[in-house]
Amino acid sequence: MKKMILCGLAMLSIHATAQVKLNDAIDYVKEHITLAGYAQLGWEYHDQSSPKHSFAVHRIILMANYQITDRWNAFAMGDFKSCSLHEMWVGYKVAPWMQWKIGQFKTPFSIENPITPVEMEMITQMSMVGTYMVGGSCPLMMPGGAGRDIGVAVNGDIDKWVSYDLALMNGAGRNRWDDNSWKDFVGRITFHPIKELNLSGSVIAGKGKRSTLAEYLGEDEPSTVTGDYTRNRFAAGFELKTTPVNLRGEWMWGKDDQLKSNGGYATAQVSNVGVKNLDIVASVDYLNKDGEKVNRYQAGLQYWFYKKCRVQACYSYTDYDGLGHEHGILTQVQVAF
Repeated sequence: MKKMILCGLAMLSIHATAQVKLNDAIDYVKEHITLAGYAQLGWEYHDQSSPKHSFAVHRIILMANYQITDRWNAFAMGDFKSCSLHEMWVGYKVAPWMQWKIGQFKTPFSIENPITPVEMEMITQMSMVGTYMVGGSCPLMMPGGAGRDIGVAVNGDIDKWVSYDLALMNGAGRNRWDDNSWKDFVGRITFHPIKELNLSGSVIAGKGKRSTLAEYLGEDEPSTVTGDYTRNRFAAGFELKTTPVNLRGEWMWGKDDQLKSNGGYATAQVSNVGVKNLDIVASVDYLNKDGEKVNRYQAGLQYWFYKKCRVQACYSYTDYDGLGHEHGILTQVQVAF
């Protein structure tokens, strides 16, 4: 009997110790690790497409931030739809005026690119020019990169009037080795003359692989073309946030060797229109790719039914500079935590 009692006490002691360790582990995770995520899916109709309409899952994102110490943190973001890594970086905070990070993250170019899709007003997300310049739709600049690249960056607030971002990046896009020996310099400076207004200018200065440019231009034997070419991007814009109106607009320029591009956009959101959490959104954007011009006009509604969760509906009209036009109807449901 005595042995049985001792054995029971020992088991209780082991269980209690394990429970304490488990509770400590749970407390540590709750204190140091933050999880977030979102999903966006919907239905779209385009009168010039085939098929003309389809349901689609746009994004299923999960993010984790590990606050290692009060100065060190690590961040990871993955997309379950494409089964790909979006971001993975380690950061160190020196002071409010200087924070470092190294890894894969959004290129700090333009006002638009760093904005999370959870907060983007339009279902199409970035403007055509933003997608072309840095968003990954152009094979000359981070193709398929979703605005992300690999490198090292420093940013901070000099005072309440000025903030900055500086980065040295591959220029090849996410999850890819650099395709040449040059690195892209990225710089952005933002002025805050008043609380509601941001004025921003940014630049990407670098070089691209000449064979990639030759292939893009349709030259007969791009594999025989060697060397690198100058590849630069510039952006200037503003962001005005008031109650109830938000406005954002930018103009961007690009030069790939002798290939010039430019364009701009203006986006507006009017919140709580007649009904609480109901917004009117509208956008106009323009892209000129070396003389090939496209104009797009969009307007719609969004309703926030719970914190970061919303339903959206939008009408889109795209004009291809005399080559035709397209009407579209877009809808989307977003859930986030």
